[in-house]
Amino acid sequence: MIPSRALVRLFLPCVFLACCGSLLRAAESRPNILFIYTDDHSYRTVSCYEHAESWAETPNIDRLAARGVRFTHAYIGTWCMPSRVTMLTGLHQYGAKTMRMEGPYPGSEYDPEQLPFVPAVMRKNGYHTAQIGKWHSGTDAGFGRDWDHQIVWNRPAHPDNAPNYY
Repeated sequence: MIPSRALVRLFLPCVFLACCGSLLRAAESRPNILFIYTDDHSYRTVSCYEHAESWAETPNIDRLAARGVRFTHAYIGTWCMPSRVTMLTGLHQYGAKTMRMEGPYPGSEYDPEQLPFVPAVMRKNGYHTAQIGKWHSGTDAGFGRDWDHQIVWNRPAHPDNAPNYY
């Protein structure tokens, strides 16, 4: 007869391994998401879209688009940051009052507790997030809060920031 402590020692590792296996399977079944968002250009400059300019050649984007989802009825505002906040929060551009394009540092009143970004929610659910490009969502650009990795230029084209803009 096997003592009860020995059974527990045999049973607990088996339960642990079974749980780890199901967690690994769940992680493997989660989709990879690559969200490419660009603004300040026409849809006609990306060749996977209907009515693209004849000179627009974007073969790598076209291959990704063929295997993924394309937005064909999206709206972009006249300013870049309000358009980004729509994509990042799901709110209408006028619904995100802390992401205004005013003052020397637009977006500096952003409160992540009041208005969490989609990448922050994805991070909490085990995804790794990255952002590359122009940003303008406050002075910290969300690194470590919204994004795991960033390559960002974060100086709005405002007269006070002119020497720092690149």
